[in-house]
Amino acid sequence: MPASGGEGAAGNSPNYHVTSSNRVADARILIVDDSPLMLTVIARHLRNYGFTNISEASDGQEALAMALEWRPDIVLTDLIMPNMDGFELCQRLRGHASFKDIPILVLTGMDKSDDRSAVFSAGATDLITKPIDRLELIGRIRVHLDHLYLIKRLSEFQKNMDQELRLARSMQESLLPSKAVIADIEAAFPVTIGSHYEASQGLGGDLWGLVPLGSGKLKVFSADFSGHGVGSALNTFRLHTFMSSGTILAESPAAWMAQLNEYLCSVLPIGQFATMFCAVIDFDAGEVVHASAGVPSQLLSGSTAHEPFRLIDGTGYPLGLIQGATYEEVRSRFAPGGGLILYSDALIETPDPPRQVFTPERLAEFVNLKGRGMDCRRLPSEIVSYLERKAKQKPNDDLTIISLFHRNAVPGEDHLQAFDGGVK
Repeated sequence: MPASGGEGAAGNSPNYHVTSSNRVADARILIVDDSPLMLTVIARHLRNYGFTNISEASDGQEALAMALEWRPDIVLTDLIMPNMDGFELCQRLRGHASFKDIPILVLTGMDKSDDRSAVFSAGATDLITKPIDRLELIGRIRVHLDHLYLIKRLSEFQKNMDQELRLARSMQESLLPSKAVIADIEAAFPVTIGSHYEASQGLGGDLWGLVPLGSGKLKVFSADFSGHGVGSALNTFRLHTFMSSGTILAESPAAWMAQLNEYLCSVLPIGQFATMFCAVIDFDAGEVVHASAGVPSQLLSGSTAHEPFRLIDGTGYPLGLIQGATYEEVRSRFAPGGGLILYSDALIETPDPPRQVFTPERLAEFVNLKGRGMDCRRLPSEIVSYLERKAKQKPNDDLTIISLFHRNAVPGEDHLQAFDGGVK
């Protein structure tokens, strides 16, 4: 294949050098052409502009074998060659996982749109029209190599971020009651506990916990920080650290939440806050005392397996907004057969209102139809399964559901009733 006049003049050109990063200058470039003269001319172009890591192949078959061993960063290939042409070489390279992203630049004299489309369909990244202009050649190579390395850096960054997020997710989930902790609580108190936690973006802003208080009392709480993602997750660590520091002495839900509010007012950025529900169950007295800070209406059944769950008010100042805020306490009966269901607002906001699957009222209906007699541990997953089946999507925010049932003297039978909740 004869060299063009422009190509022949390249040997007399000044010794320009690649001005990109060293990584681009050190790129492995594989040139494929059955013309020894063309191989020489293109290699000279590349060396004149500072590329030194160059290999040559005389047809597609030789190029494929060399690529598998040498792992080039970019391939320049002619189309019409013996043994294996440029079309098949592109296809074979793209069929190999190692070469699915590398740039393949085809050097061609084709000018018909159908022919050029066929080249791209075979897997080419770009076309360089013959006769070759050396500045265009170098410019295209640099652009594609820069793009390749950018993609690799982004992939490496994504991989590192995924590893960091997995670690952070594991750390955050360690803040929640483990199966062993729940088993210990169930052994110490006459309760059965079920839970579901799912962050919408790998990390979330929900936190819940169980705190034995002695004298037959158990505290259960659920908090939901505004927003989601890394910022909200950091706030859960802040709150958990403060709660574990031993500086919170209040036992009553209202006083405890007032202390949390003062702390969060001092550390949260402006505009961030947390909603919370806290209940202290006194099993000896057969009662529950609760306080709330801006949560949806939670569900409570005071006694017997036949008493329906009812909505309990969740209003109150969110934590972290107003210093000196106080919280109201409500005292209710909580005897064997009673139950408490806590949830974050993602449950009643999926899909976005007014198309949501659950409202607090529909959730109460669902639990009263399906939940009574069911193993408490199954109830959160039943709720989530129904939500996702009807919504046909995952929640857009972090989702927490906790079910806590006061064990009956005689366990009820597991019976699941049909429920449509009025959802169309």
